[in-house]
Amino acid sequence: MTRHLPTTVAAVLAAMLAVPAIRHWRERPPEPPPPPEPLRAAWVPPHGIEIGAGADYLFGLALAPDGRRLVYPGTKAGVVTLWLHDLRSGQTDALPGSEQAAAPFWSSDGSRVGFFAGGQLRIVELASGTTSSLADAPSPRGATWNAAGEIVFAPAAAGGLMKRSVDGSIASFTTLDVAAGETAHTWPAFLPDGRDVVFLVSANDRSRGGIWITSLDDPSARRRLAASESQPLVASRALLYLTDQVLVAHTMDSAAKSLIGRSTPVGLSVGRGPLGQTFASAADDVLIFGAPASSLRELRWVLRDGTTLGSASEPVDAWDLRIAPDGRRIAVTEVDPQLRTLDVFIRSGSQPVGLRLSPSTDIDESGVWSPDGLRVAWASRRRTLMIRGAGAVLPEQTIAAFDSPIQVWDWSRDGRSLLVGRTNGNTRDDLWIQPPREDAKAEPYATMAFNQSFGVFSPDGRFIAYASDESGKFDIYIDTLPRAGARVRVTTAGGTEPRWNRDGTELFFRRGSEIHVVKLVRQGSGIMVSSINRLFDAGAPVRSYDVSPDGRFLLNLPVSTHTQSPITIVHHWQSAFAQTLRRDKR
Repeated sequence: MTRHLPTTVAAVLAAMLAVPAIRHWRERPPEPPPPPEPLRAAWVPPHGIEIGAGADYLFGLALAPDGRRLVYPGTKAGVVTLWLHDLRSGQTDALPGSEQAAAPFWSSDGSRVGFFAGGQLRIVELASGTTSSLADAPSPRGATWNAAGEIVFAPAAAGGLMKRSVDGSIASFTTLDVAAGETAHTWPAFLPDGRDVVFLVSANDRSRGGIWITSLDDPSARRRLAASESQPLVASRALLYLTDQVLVAHTMDSAAKSLIGRSTPVGLSVGRGPLGQTFASAADDVLIFGAPASSLRELRWVLRDGTTLGSASEPVDAWDLRIAPDGRRIAVTEVDPQLRTLDVFIRSGSQPVGLRLSPSTDIDESGVWSPDGLRVAWASRRRTLMIRGAGAVLPEQTIAAFDSPIQVWDWSRDGRSLLVGRTNGNTRDDLWIQPPREDAKAEPYATMAFNQSFGVFSPDGRFIAYASDESGKFDIYIDTLPRAGARVRVTTAGGTEPRWNRDGTELFFRRGSEIHVVKLVRQGSGIMVSSINRLFDAGAPVRSYDVSPDGRFLLNLPVSTHTQSPITIVHHWQSAFAQTLRRDKR
C-alpha cells in the first residue's frame, strides 16, 4: 500500500490540475481592447498666415510620414513661404529658401521636404536649411518620393510623369495614350513598397480618366483603379480619393494592383483644388482635410491709394481680366455657371449680366483688347489663338494654332502685334510676337532658359515689360522693341504682372497683395528707373488686376465675406476604416 502512495498522489494532483486546465481550455480568449475612437478637432493656422500658394494651389498641407509634423505653403504679409508645424508642440517655423513654394511633399524618412517654386522642383534639408534645385517643372502637378530616393513628379499641366533617379538623371516615366484621349498624368503617390505608383489621369473620355496604378519596374503595364477627378492619397494599405465631396478610403492589394472590398467614408465636405488636387493629407494614424473653398470673387475698383470705389459686378468665379481702352468694359475669364467651363465674358457697368464672348465648350482664357476696343483676342483650348468682335455678333476667327500651351498677354497700341506666351519643354515659358491675322508667322522675342511671362507692350511700342524668374524668383524687366537686347532689371525683391500707365512714364506691378509703382525716365533710346514706391496693400490675395486709362485699379479679390475654409484633423482615423475591413472579411 505504501509503495503505491506516490502514484496515487500524482494521479490526484493531475486530476486537480486538469480541472482548471479543462475549464481554461473551454473558455474563449479575452477580447482584444477596442481600437481608439477617431478623435476630431479643428486645426487653425497661426495668426497672420493664410493657407495656400495662390489661386491654383489653395491647400497644400502635407503630413510627415510619422503624422507628427505638417508642412504647408502660407501667405504672410503678401509673401508665400513654406511653414513647418509641429503638431505636438504647436511650434511653427518658416523654411528658408522656400519663397513662392507650392505643392510640398516629404521624403520617406521625414528629413527633407520637396516643393515647387520658380518653375523648378526643389528640396530643403530640414536639419541644415539647405535648398537645392533638382529639375525643371514649369507648371507642376505634384510629386512623390520613395525610400530609395527616387522622385516621380508631374512637371507640367499636360503630359506624362517624369522620374528623377538617385544619380540625378531625369527620364520620362509615363506616356499619354493620346489615341484614348488622355491629356495629363498628375498627382503621383508611391505605395508603401516604394515600387508602385498611383496617379490621376485626365482624359476627354470620362471612362478613361480616373486613378491608375503602375510600377517603376514596368510603367507601361498600368491599370485603372477608381473613377475620380481628384488627386489620390496613400496611407499604409489605404487608397484615399474623392467621390463628389466625400473622402473615401479603400484597401489596396498592391500585388494584384487592385482594390479590395468596399470603400469607407473618412471625411465629409472635402474640397478639390482647381488643378485636381484633393484638400487632404494622410499618415497612418492622422488625417487632415479642408472644406471646399469658395470660388466666388469680387472685381473691385480702387483708387491709387487703395480707396474702394465699388464693385464691377456681382460675385463671380473670375480669373484673369483686362480693361478695355474706353475704361468702361472688362474682358474677364470666368467659370460658366452652367457649363462649368472657362470662358471669356465682356462686362460693363450698365450690364449686370456678362456677355459670353467665347462660344466653345472648352477652356477659353486670357482675353486682351485691340487698341480700338472693337475686338478681343484669347487663347482657346490653351493652344489656339482666337479673335472675335467685342459685340459677340460675328463668328470668331482662328489666327494661329500652336503645338504647346499658350497665353495671350497683350495687344500693341498700333494694332499690329499680339504678345503670346508659349510653353517650351527646354526653355519653359517664352514670349513670342504674333501678328493678328491668319497664317501670319509668330516670331520669338524672349526664349531664354527660364520663365518669361506677363508681357505687356509700352504705349509707344518701343519696349516690353515682363516678369522673369531668372534670379530664382519672379522680378520685373524691361527690354527694347522690335528686338530684345537692352534689358533693364526693374525689381530685385520680386514682382509680377507689370502694367503701363497711359503715357508710359509709370509701370505698375504686383508683389503678393501689394501694388507698386515704378517711375521711369527715358534716356536716349533706353529707359531707366527713377523710383519705386508701394501704392497700397489689397489686404487679400490678388488673383489678377489691371489699370484703367484714367488710373483706377481693378482687382480680382476673394468676396468680402470670404473666410478661410475650416480644416479638420482626425487622430486614429483608420479605426473606423479597420472596422469596415473586419466586417468585409466576415
